[in-house]
Amino acid sequence: MVFVQYRYIPSPFIVLYGLIAFALWHAPIYAWLLLVSAWARRAVILWAVMPFVIVMIFETLTFHTSHFAKLIGYRLYGGFGEAFAIPAKQLKGIQAPTHITPLNFLMSPGLWIGLLLAAACLAAAIRVRRNREPI
Repeated sequence: MVFVQYRYIPSPFIVLYGLIAFALWHAPIYAWLLLVSAWARRAVILWAVMPFVIVMIFETLTFHTSHFAKLIGYRLYGGFGEAFAIPAKQLKGIQAPTHITPLNFLMSPGLWIGLLLAAACLAAAIRVRRNREPI
């Protein structure tokens, strides 16, 4: 991992890097919500969330595991760990990240798989919106 020290990079650039990294990391979530909003006529948030909840409940009851829940948690919260590296001594207190790891972030398979999924969801949302007849 290549670390870039905080003292060499001005704070606005770290904020900009963080915003870009989190936008890319959460792109599949945004694309999924866009696809569901194009497809569902009512209760969009219910249709967006319920498939994941059902799969998690099914996995827990059937296999007594929580791998799918960990996968969803990684997609929601894992971007910070990929984009920034915080030394162990700073984990005890609340401090700003002192190291950024853009190469680690750009080389993570989770980012690229998520971007491919986001592209597929966006293409499906475009297709659904184009083929929908007027109400």
